[in-house]
Amino acid sequence: MNKELSVLLALDLTEMDAVLLRYISFLCSKWPIKKLYFVHNVKRSALHNLYEDLLKEGITIEGIVERELNRNIKAHFTGSCNYELLTTSDNYTESVLTELAEQYEVDAVMAGNKSEIQGTGILTQKLVRMLDCSLLLVPETTQNRLHKVLVPTDFSTASARSFDAARSLVENFDGGIEALHVYGIPSFFFPYIDFEQALDRTKLHLDTRMQQFIKKYELPRYIKFKFVDKEESSTVEVIEEEAGKGSFDMMIISAKGANNLTKLFVGSTTNDMLLRDRVMPLLVIK
Repeated sequence: MNKELSVLLALDLTEMDAVLLRYISFLCSKWPIKKLYFVHNVKRSALHNLYEDLLKEGITIEGIVERELNRNIKAHFTGSCNYELLTTSDNYTESVLTELAEQYEVDAVMAGNKSEIQGTGILTQKLVRMLDCSLLLVPETTQNRLHKVLVPTDFSTASARSFDAARSLVENFDGGIEALHVYGIPSFFFPYIDFEQALDRTKLHLDTRMQQFIKKYELPRYIKFKFVDKEESSTVEVIEEEAGKGSFDMMIISAKGANNLTKLFVGSTTNDMLLRDRVMPLLVIK
């Protein structure tokens, strides 16, 4: 993220818009954002058709939406980045965002990751598959700070790209990066082997993989690596637990894991994480 960025921000006229506009204002002061695109897609349901003829002459649904969007932007966006407001009308918001991201050659799409605030939201699993750029999901509990970044890794080439993004972020924020690798020792080996010996061998193996990974991708030594045995938990459960304990301000993951098949597939860990409510922004790197 050392180059100038173009970012597309999805708005939906819910309370989440204020959160997103304040957060992108914060990022504008730190990221080299050259252009912002605020996008709202009007889903024309049967109710729109039912009420449209009741509107006064010269007033349209699109006009009402645009006025409300401009009012929200004026109230909550304080960034100095240049922006453009785009409104569309389509039944499939994910398709609209994907097409606009390609048309305007944006580097990242930013959207709300809702839980408590009401709203239809975006089908993030579908969107992350369709986009060719990165996706930043922002929850309503987001804090406007970026001091600590968590990067889960499986030591794959795909996950190495997450470290590139994390390094660019912390260089601008004087923050820190922690890498997390979740492992599991297959339970069927016990009680046929000694647990302590197996654990020692596993730790030695992981340390070797870490050193090879750091050397191959020229990662700085200030990145701290942590290994956690998932035991009876899932990988995603461990990642979320560690993220909460570490008071991280953002999590960065790769859209694909070690089993990188095609652009149509998303790694199973990433896919599961997209289903969860969260308290910190999640940046999915494509």
